[in-house]
Amino acid sequence: MFARLFSYFEILRPHNMLAAAFAVFAGYHAAGGRGLDGVAWLCVLCGFATGAGNVANDAFDAGIDRINKPRRPIPSGRLSIRAAFGWYATVATATTVVAFVALPGTLAGIVLAWQVALFLYARWLKRVWPGGNIAVATISASALFGGAVAAGNMSAACVPMAIAFAFVWCRELVKGAEDVEGDRAAGARTLAVLAGRERAARAAASAMLVVAMALPTPALTGYYRAAYAWIMLGAVVPALVVGAIIVMRARDTRGFARVSQVLKLAMFAGLAAIVAGT
Repeated sequence: MFARLFSYFEILRPHNMLAAAFAVFAGYHAAGGRGLDGVAWLCVLCGFATGAGNVANDAFDAGIDRINKPRRPIPSGRLSIRAAFGWYATVATATTVVAFVALPGTLAGIVLAWQVALFLYARWLKRVWPGGNIAVATISASALFGGAVAAGNMSAACVPMAIAFAFVWCRELVKGAEDVEGDRAAGARTLAVLAGRERAARAAASAMLVVAMALPTPALTGYYRAAYAWIMLGAVVPALVVGAIIVMRARDTRGFARVSQVLKLAMFAGLAAIVAGT
């Protein structure tokens, strides 16, 4: 019973929810907002919109996850697909209702747009390259835009959104190489399926190195304070460079999975750099 109940929590992927909430706060801070009073509800609701999207993703990807991620709640048998869709409907509906009660209309509309975009990604876009990678990178970056809207300074979101988009793009290429077996079996058309894992690995490594070289630019040009550069150069850039090396040498899914996890942690450091630099 406990394992089944915990699966409802696990399938939300709380670490992804936290990352999304932090991204909203980073966008708010970068746009001049301070404290939490003006953005707390948006952070929480973005997190739950992300959680609902994760549930939908796992429900639609049950066949793929039986090969790539057999320990997840659905392929492990702890949660049925029907129960997952019911849980998705519950979380998504509650998130939307609370958004329109607790937030101004513009911000509530942003939360609803996140919900729709995440569902469309999970249902159709994820399995097509490059549309799937572009979609998830754009959706992830838009969390910073939402924070900037809450602060009343949308233009301030441009640089952090570009950083987030590039970083998520790199991680999606790595994940595609990691998940190629299940994606191929399910008929997904990712870069790794279309061009082969080795070419996808080279593309991921190249992208990570380019992003690593570009990340210090906002500090070098004076757009962000030095604290941004110190965090990026101390944590994020090394993660990208080492990740690129590992990806190029990886011969099985373990290497790609390791890099994917490292990049996930580096994502938090990158958001912290944006907050510290603004």
